[in-house]
Amino acid sequence: MAKFGDQTIEQVRERADIVEIIGSHVRLRRSGRNFMGLCPFHNEKTPSFSVNPERGFFHCFGCGAGGTVFNFVMKVEGLSFPEAVRSLARRYGIRLPEQDESGAVSTERNELFRANQVAAEFFFHVLWNTPDGATAREYLKSRGVSPDTARAFMLGYAPARPASLARALEKRGLAERGLKLGLLKRDGTGASYDAFRARVMFPIRDAQGRVVAFGGRVLEDRQPKYLNSPESPLYSKARTLYGIYEARQAIAHRDRAIVVEGYFDVIALWQAGFRETVASCGTSLTAEQLRTLGRYSRNVMACFDGDEAGRKASLRALEVFLEAGLLGRGIFVPQGFDPDTLVGKRGSAAMEEFIEGAELLIDYFLREQAREARGSVEARARAAERVAAMLRLVANPFEMDLLARKAADALGVGEDTLRRAARGRAASSNRAVSRPAGATPALSAGDAASKAEFGLVALALFRPELRAELGARCAACDFADESLGALFEEACGLAPHESYEALMAERLAPEQQGRLSELAVAPLLDNAETAARMAGDFIAALERRRRRREIEEKKRALSEARDGSDPAHAQAVIALKRAPKGNDAAGK
Repeated sequence: MAKFGDQTIEQVRERADIVEIIGSHVRLRRSGRNFMGLCPFHNEKTPSFSVNPERGFFHCFGCGAGGTVFNFVMKVEGLSFPEAVRSLARRYGIRLPEQDESGAVSTERNELFRANQVAAEFFFHVLWNTPDGATAREYLKSRGVSPDTARAFMLGYAPARPASLARALEKRGLAERGLKLGLLKRDGTGASYDAFRARVMFPIRDAQGRVVAFGGRVLEDRQPKYLNSPESPLYSKARTLYGIYEARQAIAHRDRAIVVEGYFDVIALWQAGFRETVASCGTSLTAEQLRTLGRYSRNVMACFDGDEAGRKASLRALEVFLEAGLLGRGIFVPQGFDPDTLVGKRGSAAMEEFIEGAELLIDYFLREQAREARGSVEARARAAERVAAMLRLVANPFEMDLLARKAADALGVGEDTLRRAARGRAASSNRAVSRPAGATPALSAGDAASKAEFGLVALALFRPELRAELGARCAACDFADESLGALFEEACGLAPHESYEALMAERLAPEQQGRLSELAVAPLLDNAETAARMAGDFIAALERRRRRREIEEKKRALSEARDGSDPAHAQAVIALKRAPKGNDAAGK
């Protein structure tokens, strides 16, 4: 992914008129210092969408969406942050110096992309413009793939002749890149030949539309049925999703993503109107793939077979979803069908019915554990242990709270006991579980300390003159929300004119960006004196929370010590009780 310096990002931000950009999607009218309009991200009749041109932020007071001009383009067009920078730069005629991690121009990487593009165009030409492609065209027709859909996915055909692509790449000086990408191989004499032959070709594109790899399917009954590109500098199976380029805008627009297994599943659902569909690339679904989808929508659903094997697969997938900071839903298609054949035989209405009936994977997991807990006391205890282990992976505290209640009721165990077991390992290591990217804030929006955390981040971002003082008086460890604490620390270290847009776009979940944007479009932070006073209030709120937690910890420790189960712990608590209480009183 290209990296852009602060100067470049600042140049794009200054040239990109946020009112003009948003105004091309929303009818805006001036209202005081801001512009107002109907939110493009949810249905509303009364305008609640506000744009502040001075600070360069938008915020919807209805659905909570918000951020900078980059965030708006990311959400509307389904782009990553670097892609949004590039899109705006093109619009305003700004030339971007793309650099790799070392700062050197990445010519090798560009040449690899060029080799893949040449290969994709070669396969596409063979499919649609040569006699070699006739059988493949008939095959696609028999699978129900229309020519328009096939062209949208840039499908092609690799001819049976052994060195057709090899010659095309050699003419362009790209043979070595073809070998590196697995497009070509060498025979015993050192001559290059095509790795893909007599196969329908599926170009695998990244979110920017660049070809990173290929999948090839035979037309007759021979093995291997599918042949995929090997890992390369451009391609990692664990991080790549087939169809993400074609699906990203639909995912952002419909606020949902559907994950299936195969290329034809993606194509069939896309053609049937489910354009928010992607597939894992010949591997089990990974947390990296889910985190990618989580940037576009947190409502991610995976398709599973409705039989016993499919149900077990959904339970294995649950852990991966939780690792990615998502709960995830399961779409269970009838036994004997896959998404491709389901829409082909029963139509899109049937598929939509199964999608609407998708259930949370963790709900199914809890139901299964409750079923197994109906036997002996030992069975119930083992089920509770499994549930506690799974709850440890739930990063969102609100979801954790609701699920703990539900699980305790389902298993017939004490809720407090289940919660202690779920928190046990994290507490024993004396650190909070790291919150995956995209997880929601750690405290309620109505909690004073939670508001203070967002307020301090906003001050560090929007009031550069306060950064040194804020950094001296507060640290990341004072934050309950680890991602906000890390962002606060980085923001305090920014020079006065350094760009913060990349930090916001890459470090914060959409709902967190929305809470910051609410402060950005409001006049509270415009006055320097008011901002400084608010900083003191926010820091005091975090200090009060810390004091309260110390008191609660002492009370809890005392309660446990009274059980007499840990004499050493009891002695430590006695020492705590004898400690001066002046600080405790100040925190009440």
